[in-house]
Parts: sequence; C-alpha cells; structure tokens
Amino acid sequence: MLKRVFPNIYEGWIVVGASGLVMMLSGSTFFYGLSAIFTSLLIEFQWSVAATSLAFSLRTEVQGLTGPIIGLSIDRLGPKFTIMTGIIVAGLALFALSFINNLLQFYLVMLISALGIGAAGGQVGMAAVATWFVKKRGRALSIMTVGGGISGALVFIVAWLVESFGWRMAVQILSVYYLVIGIFCAFNIRSRPTDHHQPMDGIAEINNNPLNQIRGYGLRMALKKNALWAISISTSFCLFAGVPVILLTIPFLESLDYSKTTASTGMIAFTVSTVIGRLGSGYLADIYGNKKILIIGYLFVSIGTGLLFFADTLYLTMAFLLIIGPGFGATIPVRASLIAEYFGTTSFGTINGFCVFFSSFGAVLGPWITGKLVDITGSYSYGWLIVGLLSFLAIPILFFSKPPVHNNIEA
Repeated sequence: MLKRVFPNIYEGWIVVGASGLVMMLSGSTFFYGLSAIFTSLLIEFQWSVAATSLAFSLRTEVQGLTGPIIGLSIDRLGPKFTIMTGIIVAGLALFALSFINNLLQFYLVMLISALGIGAAGGQVGMAAVATWFVKKRGRALSIMTVGGGISGALVFIVAWLVESFGWRMAVQILSVYYLVIGIFCAFNIRSRPTDHHQPMDGIAEINNNPLNQIRGYGLRMALKKNALWAISISTSFCLFAGVPVILLTIPFLESLDYSKTTASTGMIAFTVSTVIGRLGSGYLADIYGNKKILIIGYLFVSIGTGLLFFADTLYLTMAFLLIIGPGFGATIPVRASLIAEYFGTTSFGTINGFCVFFSSFGAVLGPWITGKLVDITGSYSYGWLIVGLLSFLAIPILFFSKPPVHNNIEA
C-alpha cells in the first residue's frame, strides 16, 4: 500500500516503518501496557503477586512455544499473512480481557492473546526486515525496534486511561486502537522478493556481490552449531532479568507509595532509554560487530537489575533503570542481526523462532521467581538482586561461543 504512495523510497524502509509501528502497538498494549493494570487486578480480585505474575509468565511461555511454528509460517506463508492473523487474534483477546471475573478466565485470555501477539510481534517484522538489508541490516533492525521503545512511553497514557475510566474500559479502548492501526500496518510488511526491481539496501553495487544473495542455513544445520545454542541460552538469561523489570517496575514503585501515574514515569524512563540502546547498538554493531555489542548489552542489564536491590525512591529507581534500558534495548535488534549474520536469511524466521522458544524459559521464570520472593519477603529487593546476578551468566556463555565457519551456504 505505502509503496504506491512513496514509489521513490526503497521499500525496505517502508517495511521497517510498518514493522516498527506494529511493535509500538504490541508493546503499548501487551508488553508494557498491561503492567499498568497489574495492581488493579490485585486489588479487585485479591490475587497474590506470584499468581498474577504467573499469568504473564505463561503468556510469555506460550509465545516461546509457538516461536518455531510462527517462524515456519513466516518462511512458508509470508510475514503479511502471519502478522495479519496474529493482530486479529491478539486484538480480540485483548477485548475479551475486559470481561474476565476469575483467575482461570484471566489465564485463558492471556494464553489466547499470547498466540496472537507471538504472530504479531517483533519476530515477524525482524524476519521481513532482515531480507531487505545487508550492509545496513543492523541499523535497519535497530530503527524498527525503536517502535518497541516508544511504546513504553505510552504507558503513561495507559495508566491515565486506567485511572480515568477503570481498567476494563481502558482495555477495550486499547483493543480497538490495536486492531485498526495494526491491520493497516500489516498490509505493508513482506519479505523481499528475489526479483525485486530495487537493489539490496537501495544501493546498486550490493547486488553485484554474490555473498549478499538471500541464502543461509536451514534450522536442522543451524541446530548443529554451537553459536545458535549460545545465542538462545544467553538471551534466556538476559530475559530472566529484563522481563521482571518491564512487568514489575510499576507495581514496585506503587509498593513505595507512589501513585500509578507517577509510578509509570519510571517505566517511561526505562523505555526511553531503550530507544538510545536500540538506535545506537545498530550503528555500533555494523561497525564493531554484533557479538561485542550484544555482550555489552547483557552487562548493562545484569548490573542495572542487581542495583535495583538498593532502590528505595523513584529517583534512585530511575537511575538504575537508565542503566538497564540501553542494554536491554541493544539486545533486541543486535541479537536478530547476529542470527542473520551467522545463519543467513533463507530460514531466518524458523531459526529466530527457535531462539524465541528457548529464551522464553528465562522470560517465564524471571517474573514468577521475583513475584514469589515478593510474596515471601514482602519486598522486591531480593528478587531484583537474584535475577540480576543470574542474568550475568549470559555474558560468558556468548563470549566463549564460536561463530559458524561457513556463512551464506544453503543447508
């Protein structure tokens, strides 16, 4: 659609923009936005922190379990079909969330939404964008993921909607916003056809290099490589700390007697700082290499999360979030760029889907363990410390891994 409006723009950048908008929508509703209703659910239903966190964890686990299937759908049916289906399922599930009355219904709706958001998330956009770029792949992926960072800043609006209209009406408003804009964006997301009239990256001389053809490993061959396991395991440890920070920062600040709207400013600080990490990491990765920048991102996440142990005010919390944010933001585009660098783009969707599946274990355990420690100790401090220390393991795992010897070879 948009390529007809902007015929002189390299279509890859249109795919980047549309994919980024979908990430913004998904983040502002499901990934960051639902944290704004966390305390409302605790108050209305008298659930424990661990039980409520588990629903978010199960959602993440379902997204992980379906990662390989979604990846296969991307490679076989195309990003447009996959993301369109995901947006419709996720949007309807979000609307249904406003009608829940018990914990079982909450779990069921969250699981259904996970099926949709997995197919409408960054995994699809990354797979599409990676096929349109070679020299500028890192920066293209980083620009795309900025949408996810911007979405965190919209938590303030979600918090305002919850306080103004109640969490049920707020969720209904979000579902309509998600469906209308999401479906429009989905029409503009596709993989690069092999006979596309524009040169790769929009730079004519790139097409003359045979190494830049869209080729690479299949999943079966990639699974035999140490590098894929190192990327997957290290990502899991990173999410072990990163996901609890995203989910529990607002409830944590509310536990320090700040209002929901004031507490949301902490999440805004975090997500705005992720934009710095997302944008900067793409350019730096194209210059210094994906692996080095990804390790630095892991280091920031681990140190910052561990330091939250000492946070007892909004300002101190925000200071530590400004350490975590750039690191976490950097890991998102650079991990995808590293997978494309190591294994090519022929089966990028499936290989990246496997990584999403494996890394989801950390994303599930992190929030649940943190929530359990809150229920036991009455404080978030020890949860932050433990997940921060364990996430440090991501660094040596990736650092000592070796890249595949033969890149860009069909397998």
